[in-house]
Amino acid sequence: MERQYIGRYRITEELGVGGMGTVVRAVDEVRHRDVAIKLPNEPDPQVISRLQRECDVLAQLEHHHIVQVYGSGSDPDLPFYIVMEYVDGSTVEELLRQQGGRLQPRQALKIALGVAEALAYAHKPPLRVVHRDIKPGNVLIRKSDGVVKVTDFGIAAVLSERAGSTAVGTMAYVAPEQAMGQGADERSDLYSLGALLYEMLTGQRPPRLAVNRASPPSAWPGREPLPPDLAASVDRLTLGLLEGNPNLRRPQRAADVIGELRSMLEGPSAHPASASLSNVSPFAPTERASRPPSSAYPPAPDGPRRSIPPVSSYGAYPPPPMPAPRVPPPMPARPPMPISMPPQPQVIPVVPVVPVGPVIPVVPVVQVVPVVPVIVKPPSSGKATASLVLGIFAFALALIELGGLLGILAVIFGHLALGDIRRSGGRLGGHSSAIAGLIMGYFGIGLALLVFFSLYQR
Repeated sequence: MERQYIGRYRITEELGVGGMGTVVRAVDEVRHRDVAIKLPNEPDPQVISRLQRECDVLAQLEHHHIVQVYGSGSDPDLPFYIVMEYVDGSTVEELLRQQGGRLQPRQALKIALGVAEALAYAHKPPLRVVHRDIKPGNVLIRKSDGVVKVTDFGIAAVLSERAGSTAVGTMAYVAPEQAMGQGADERSDLYSLGALLYEMLTGQRPPRLAVNRASPPSAWPGREPLPPDLAASVDRLTLGLLEGNPNLRRPQRAADVIGELRSMLEGPSAHPASASLSNVSPFAPTERASRPPSSAYPPAPDGPRRSIPPVSSYGAYPPPPMPAPRVPPPMPARPPMPISMPPQPQVIPVVPVVPVGPVIPVVPVVQVVPVVPVIVKPPSSGKATASLVLGIFAFALALIELGGLLGILAVIFGHLALGDIRRSGGRLGGHSSAIAGLIMGYFGIGLALLVFFSLYQR
């Protein structure tokens, strides 16, 4: 590129040239930082207008897995350019070429986790930004720390639409509903993520537009076989994301994809080689620990077999001695507490007495204790009482205008009282008073209106 400056940005090198634009590395001489500038190839005014709107939205995305868009600009020689965060690293597309077309399973899962976290953040309201072009060329791995960075949120899709078709090499990652012009939503990005994960695991792209069902990733011979339970989880997630019908796609949210990927990487089902996977850089394939051949171990001596204790996380070294458990001193014996038993009825034998003289019959005296029922009456509603009193006055003064006003108040308090009684669940009384107040209130209103209209006609 012949230019040395684009506005305040001093160009240092050309990073890449594609069919839709050129990316250069430059130095922001005001903020003193490296930036990446994308220069679209001869965009028309409609594309420029749409890209400006896209950049205004993308500038609000601030996430450690998303390449930051700083803004856009133009000058007399360039109608439009986009200023972005510069990431010193390699794309997943370059990693696939370097590692023979496929990545180690744990390396692929870690990259997919970074992409899923970026999508989950971008999909959250109120922005709900859909990338629309997740593919290996738009996922960067920073060399310094191995952080996954997703770039070109919405920008590449806008530029590809200018040519009237999807960009070359992208069709394998585009969701069927997006390719058929039915629009793209968050689930379309999840399909593209499934296609990216499938290629990283198998070295093959899934069938385009989900015309045929993809073979499970575990069916492809891999460099490092996964345990059966982990392989089943990987197959279920990958094939679920590659469902052609967006309504049947599983999971439906990027946040759920994050949960499944983390359980695969950090869960108990992972074998010891993946115990520290979260700290492994995606740049280097995961190395498997070498194990000496079985002949290196001495044979077991003759004699009765003894049970071998399980190997702990201390490896070949014995675990430190555990302190003996503290045994609490015996409690002093306490005298048994007397247990009070309820009084038992005693049976007293009755000895008949032979009377001397005339026999006088003894009539037993039965003491009758009257039982007075106690009726607990719920407290009456004050509004019901007020309605009843107002209704009485309204009924009594119905022939004058004051009766109509009191009737209105009686109706209002009556309805309020009925509402309170109904909501109290039986804790308030006064239902009859409220009904009586309502009846007399309505009567007072009606009679007052009748008197008013009769006077008005005269």
